[in-house]
Amino acid sequence: MHQSQPGQSDDRTSLSTVHLDGRTLEGGGQLVRIAVALSALTGQPIVVDHVRGNRQGKPGLKSSHAAAINCLAEVSGSLVKGVQVGSRSFSFYPQAGQMPRNPDHERGETIESDINIALKTPGSVFLVFQALYPYFLHAGAFLSAPERQITLSIVGGTNVSFSPSYDYVAQVLVPNLTRIGLPRLSVHLIRRGWVTGPCTLGKVMLIVDPLPLCDGSNKIGTFPQFPPVDLGQYQRGTINQVEITVLAPDDPFPEEFGDDKPRSTKDPGLPPRPREDNGDSHHGTRTIRQFVEEETARSVRDGLKKLPWWIFTSPASSSIAARTDRQDNDNDIPVQVHMTEVTRHYSNLYVLIVAHTSTGFKVGHDAIWGGGKKGNSSARQTRHKKRNAPSEIALKVKNLVERCVDGFLQELYDPSLRREFGSDYVGPRQPCVDQFCRDQVVVFEALGRLTAEPKTDNDSGTEDERYWSLHMRTALWVCEKMLSNQAHDTI
Repeated sequence: MHQSQPGQSDDRTSLSTVHLDGRTLEGGGQLVRIAVALSALTGQPIVVDHVRGNRQGKPGLKSSHAAAINCLAEVSGSLVKGVQVGSRSFSFYPQAGQMPRNPDHERGETIESDINIALKTPGSVFLVFQALYPYFLHAGAFLSAPERQITLSIVGGTNVSFSPSYDYVAQVLVPNLTRIGLPRLSVHLIRRGWVTGPCTLGKVMLIVDPLPLCDGSNKIGTFPQFPPVDLGQYQRGTINQVEITVLAPDDPFPEEFGDDKPRSTKDPGLPPRPREDNGDSHHGTRTIRQFVEEETARSVRDGLKKLPWWIFTSPASSSIAARTDRQDNDNDIPVQVHMTEVTRHYSNLYVLIVAHTSTGFKVGHDAIWGGGKKGNSSARQTRHKKRNAPSEIALKVKNLVERCVDGFLQELYDPSLRREFGSDYVGPRQPCVDQFCRDQVVVFEALGRLTAEPKTDNDSGTEDERYWSLHMRTALWVCEKMLSNQAHDTI
């Protein structure tokens, strides 16, 4: 990676520079991450102004953005300008795209198989990875090592507000990426890093299997190609199982501030409790972790009973009589605690709820302490406050569970976007994945369209655009700006 000097001309590529306004639509870091990924892949230089211009607080590049851009520049041999924390404008000049337009263009540098990135703060490791992943998929195909894998280790935050958590990535994002045809991606947690409570740096290791080399009609010979992907062609299917992940401390939960009496741990959806006394147990008192597990499972079950029948039963296979019966009985799908883990600080609290669908997708929603709507206490404020009173902790714990369950149920069924479905319904429909996963797939849809027409799932159809988040619309905009001039035979 090289920082270009002021006034230095860019003669590295014949492609014109794409100028992006960082205030467009969502106006956050996602615009930056997708832009640099596509720039490195295509050889298209970019200049981004007003970086994170729509963000509250300090605009400009954060440490995780700078780390991702500098890493991508280093592995691709690109020049950068203005890539420092706080910078509101930067430039990225690729040496040569990994996806040249014709045989006379030089391809980018061969990538190393082992890469390490260390953030100095618990910024999200997975937002860093988001910027690198498309390039690694393509560039890794040219590795000479027999295993043809890239091992990426990142130090930073694994459970961070407004960012993908390790648990969401491992349980939702990775399975969905595999489902749509991307190569295997393995994610390993070495240690957790939290932005709440005492500042701790975590570490993850990701093993990226690159795209396979193809030898077809491509004029430049053997070359990797992104698979054709169009999520609009996939059905979400029905929900057949729900799993819950809870990370919480084993501090006693102040029962006097709870609405319910302690529940039996004989619930089949809850993990068994060890009876050994390690000196820290609180006999006869539920811990915060137990409360979160039980309250989340109960709230999910209660919420599922209020959802429409077709979320659980396929319209094509359900008679009118069966529909009537199922309204009373069939919403009782398995709801289980998939994983529970003890944390060491009351603010190290996290919940993930994942629905398994009949078509093989995962729909997830999570919540973290201090990660509510903008305007709530920030993680930094939480770290520096004195320990909250028991009543305040209890209220925040209950609110977190409620926020997570409500968000999960809305992912399954949003009354404000209601459509009536029938066995012959072929109109616009809800995406097959949740809104957070949906915007992260856009770049792979765009890259896949450069070489092939998308394959169709059993039924053709389109997505109801009312479900598209601002993040997704931003991703679509960046891809259009970056790839609109790429020919069909680009790669």
